[in-house]
Amino acid sequence: MKTRRWVVSMVAAIGLLTAIAAHGQAAKPEGTLTVAVATFGNERWLPHLYVGAEDVVLKPMYENLLTRDPKTGELAPMLAERWKVADGGRTWSFYLRKGVQFHGGRGEMTAEDVKFTFNTIAKDGSANSLAPEFRLIKSMEVENPYTLTVRFDKPFVVFGNKVNQGLFASVAFIQSKRYVETAKDDGAERLPVATGPWKFVEHVRGDRIVYEAVENHWRATPHFKRLVFVKVPEPSTRMAMLRAGSVDVIEVGGEYADELKQVGVRTLLMPNTSWLYIILGGQWATKPTYDPKVPWAQPDAERARKVRMALNLAVDKQAIVQRVLGGLGTVMGSWLMYPSDPWASDALKKPYPYDPAKAKALLAEAGYPSGFETTMNLTAWPGRGFLPDVGEAVATYWEKIGIRVKRRPVDRAIFAADFRARAYSGVALAYASPLVAPEPWGCCTAPGIRRPGCACSSSNRSSTSSSTGSRASRITRSACASCATRWARGSPSTCRVSRSGRPTRSRGWGPESGTGP
Repeated sequence: MKTRRWVVSMVAAIGLLTAIAAHGQAAKPEGTLTVAVATFGNERWLPHLYVGAEDVVLKPMYENLLTRDPKTGELAPMLAERWKVADGGRTWSFYLRKGVQFHGGRGEMTAEDVKFTFNTIAKDGSANSLAPEFRLIKSMEVENPYTLTVRFDKPFVVFGNKVNQGLFASVAFIQSKRYVETAKDDGAERLPVATGPWKFVEHVRGDRIVYEAVENHWRATPHFKRLVFVKVPEPSTRMAMLRAGSVDVIEVGGEYADELKQVGVRTLLMPNTSWLYIILGGQWATKPTYDPKVPWAQPDAERARKVRMALNLAVDKQAIVQRVLGGLGTVMGSWLMYPSDPWASDALKKPYPYDPAKAKALLAEAGYPSGFETTMNLTAWPGRGFLPDVGEAVATYWEKIGIRVKRRPVDRAIFAADFRARAYSGVALAYASPLVAPEPWGCCTAPGIRRPGCACSSSNRSSTSSSTGSRASRITRSACASCATRWARGSPSTCRVSRSGRPTRSRGWGPESGTGP
């Protein structure tokens, strides 16, 4: 069966992707599914080396203890077939699925592997976005090869979200203790091993990642023999590759929705999956990297507030939604909510206006009548390839009120170290914080079932400014890596993808404290 056609061909093929035949016989995987994405993240494989957003390209191979039920959004079994929470959330016991094998005949997964993975995530110097949460673990006891008990000093009722395949950036993927200790970090990075339905074949840094189907996998045998991710930063190039048939699936923003529809691509809409905003780096007064000369983070709190307000009022957020995001979003006056949420009052939903004259006046009142210099990082994050375009648009609006903006295109793999260390005072960047989801940026469900939005809520402090509103993007056969993965391993038929964004006043919850995706 040919797959390198338009999205319509992929949608038509969905019915053929069933992994298990009627009588329990695994269908023989065949063919190759090629997916073009904007970035691979930092392209690391061990749990203390990858950050979190890489899960778009890691999930085909790795598995978590739990996942999400596609109909209810509730916790559901994965590597743990059941679990128990006791002592008000202070104690979690996981009862592992027996017989799950690591790739390459490297043995059965046991509780020792889970304990090793959690310890690795939590160790000093870990880059994993979940490291702060896993450092809250007081003790772990291996009760038997298939039972692990995790204890906390204080109730941790949402720990199930931290070991969940169905949440964006929940990257507590289980590693083989014996293999990593034998191969050491360098060897395990060159040939990573996991338990998922795809096994590692090849990684050419900055170019491609190749997986091969695991036949008779405990969950399902993938339909395709090979799954290939290629890194293509430019969205126009990804579109051209799709049209030329050199790739089967692409990651694409909502700004291309109309163009795709014009050539017969089927598009579906899922609203309310994340928010989009501008991070103003440097608002961390207790960090060694704090710079009091940064206008929006200066010690004079009132002047700093006026600068942040000016940056908000200077941006025509509705225009960015329409022209950059394809009209797929809602401008809001606050965040940590969607327009349809019951706590979304009219006052909170009312956006700050576009008022460049007022913005200039506020800058003058703050001591910057001639503006100031700043840098806008144009960085694409996994599953969020549209962010550089948003950053460029915001920078252009800021220039209209006298701010001199230096654009800095930078790959996330390069920026990641500064991001984690909070070493980007005076630098702004567009960022999208995702919320709860079964899969990042790609939710494939049975027809008629609406699943939660795509990605997890982060629980960390952020310093932010204005930006575009609640974004919901239409997408398709040109969907995304996650959808492709789910299609390829035999998931049900309807794929929905969306992104969103929202403005914020000055501070909120996001990636600023080091635990963001």
